Order: sequence, then C-alpha cells, then structure tokens
Amino acid sequence: MAATSVVGKNDVSGIKASVEAALAGWRSSTPEVDFQIMCKVWPGLLEQNLEADIIPRLAQMAFLVSAGALSAESCRRMLLEQPGSLGHYAVRVLWQQDGLVAVHKPFDMRIDLPKGEERRWPEELTVADWFAQQYPAEKVRFCHQLDHATSGVMLMASNKKAGSVGSQLFEKRLASKSYLALVLGHPPWEGEKQLTYRIADGEGFARHVPQPDEPGEEAETIASVLRRGHWPSAAEGCHSQPERQPVLASLLELRLITGRRHQIRVHLAAAGFPILGDDAYGGHPWGDRAGSYRMFLHSSRLVLPLAGSQKVVVEAPCGFLHELSVESPLDTGERDSGSETAQLRKKQGI
Repeated sequence: MAATSVVGKNDVSGIKASVEAALAGWRSSTPEVDFQIMCKVWPGLLEQNLEADIIPRLAQMAFLVSAGALSAESCRRMLLEQPGSLGHYAVRVLWQQDGLVAVHKPFDMRIDLPKGEERRWPEELTVADWFAQQYPAEKVRFCHQLDHATSGVMLMASNKKAGSVGSQLFEKRLASKSYLALVLGHPPWEGEKQLTYRIADGEGFARHVPQPDEPGEEAETIASVLRRGHWPSAAEGCHSQPERQPVLASLLELRLITGRRHQIRVHLAAAGFPILGDDAYGGHPWGDRAGSYRMFLHSSRLVLPLAGSQKVVVEAPCGFLHELSVESPLDTGERDSGSETAQLRKKQGI
C-alpha cells in the first residue's frame, strides 16, 4: 500500500483516461465532454498526480457510491460541478526538525484507524500509513488532532523526546493555530469577532452549545471575514437547476485561543454561519448532504515557539480559495448561454 509525500510528474493522458472511465461507470453517456467541463471548471485538475491524488480519490468516491452515500448520478454531477473533489490526496511534508515533522494532511483522510476497525475501502490511506512508510522503525506520535474532514498543517513526531516536546506545546497552549473556512452566509462582522460559546458533549460524537444552567467547557475563537461572495464559483454549473443556484458564502480566518474538540465547527454553527459541507453542524448547501464534496475547514498556519530558536512558522497552502466567487451569480440569460463551458453543459442537459 503506497502512501507517499512525493508528488511526481502529472500524467495528463492517464488522468483523462481514469476520470473518463469513472464517469462512464457512473452513467455518463459522453464522458469525454464531461472531462472537458471538469478541466474548464478547475484547470488544476490536470496538475494533480495520477497515482497519489486522482486514483485514490476515485476509489474514495466509488466507495461512497457502493455504500449508498452518493448515487451514481449525484457522483457524476459532483465531479462536473466540483472537480476539486479529485485533488490533493497525498500527504506532503512541510517542515521537519529534530524528530518533529509537520505535514499537509489531505481532507477526508483519517490520521489512523481506530483500534479494531478496518479500512472502509481497500485503497483507504491514513496519515499513520504515510508515517510507517517514511519511518518504518519508529512509532508515530501525534502531537495534536485534526478531524478527518479537515485539511492542513498537522504536527507529529518520530521519536519519544520529540513527541513530548510537540505535545507540550499544545497542552500548554504555546502553539498558535490559524484556520481558513468557507461558511454559509455573510457574517456582518468587521474586524475581529470574538466567539465565546461554551461547548458540551451531545449524543454520539457531536457537540453543542449548552443551556446557561448546563455544564460546559469554556472556549474562545477569534474570527475575521476575509471575503464575501458565492459558492460554488463555477456558477454556470447550476443554471439548469433552480434549486441549486450559488449560495451566499464567506471566507473566514480563525484563531483558536482554546482547543476544544470541534470548537470552530460548533462556534460558527452557533453564530449562524456553519462551515460549508459540515454534515454534523448544518453546513449543507441547498439542504443536500451530497451538495458539497468536502467540509471547507483548513488548518492553514501553525506557529511553534521551540526552545533555543526563533518561532517556527509552518503554513499549508489552501486548496479551496478558488471555490469562492466574489461576483454575483450569473443569470440564465445571454451572459451564461454564450460561454464555451455553458455550451458544453447544454450538450449534457445540466
């Protein structure tokens, strides 16, 4: 089972063949045209690595179809409207020093398998799989946690001493973490907004804001609005579906003052602006659980005050900045019907 952080040369013909074969399997009558649409919506598709990104993502989507989480038609439509669903599956090293390793964790990748649990599909990879390949003689030591749906900077260690150093940075709140998120709606906040809702456990793994007379953990998040617009940015993809017109969305920067489980997700949902694609906390565009290919939360920046050195700043590039349009969604008039992408979509009846 390969789990690599090295991204080789992209294979355009291989990407085209693999994606078109998958589209045909998901009931596309003209997969070649569908692939053209995907490349126009997201030119970055052809910059992905076939073995490290495209093939694992296609296997992941095939699992969702076989498990009944997506229908073949909704899977095909998601690929057309949100081709970013096929990108960024490889773990990538961002920084390493003295046994500490910071990586870019992909979205929808678990950090490890819970004890006694099997892989959900044969090709499923975890961050621990990558670590085992890179450091076969060492035991992985995670210095903090990221939800499986969250992408971005994650710190781990390859030895016991480094693991202790890294964990202490988080336990003593010395490490500084920043996130980017796409949320539903347009928060009216100007400047920094302090969110201080208390958080309590609910049923299952979900959490909630407790009533005033109920116990809960103190929590603080600082939120700033970077941009307001609409999602998806490929507005042409929704014109023949009135119920799936682009929705109001905003790009936020978030800083954690405390580090409670699901803190950002609970705080933004409680403020009325849930993270786009967050199944647990109401972030469904159009009220459709299959409406978004991911939860748009990204760990963008980690600052580590290491002893005997200057602060180490580790940043992970965000893969969804292009997803938000700052323009008004297009109407179904001449502006739409004349574009090349719209003409391709018209052939497909979408």
